[in-house]
Amino acid sequence: MNRKIVVGVTAGAVALAGAALYFAKRRNDRKKFEANAAEAKEHFKGKLNELQRKAGKELKSAASDAKEAVNSAKERANDWVNNAQA
Repeated sequence: MNRKIVVGVTAGAVALAGAALYFAKRRNDRKKFEANAAEAKEHFKGKLNELQRKAGKELKSAASDAKEAVNSAKERANDWVNNAQA
């Protein structure tokens, strides 16, 4: 009978140790996933901010180019009108 108790206690301890290892690994995997997700989020936010900054610069540049084109067209139109009247 003592042998059966020892075998039962040992089997129970092994089962508990296995369960503990399983749940510890799951918790560790979840923590790694959360850390990777947080890192990806920060990386994405940085890239988004960079793209917003570049888009703002491009918009300002395009507005400046458009203004120059309009002024050039006005000057040409005035030149044509002046030449046509002369």
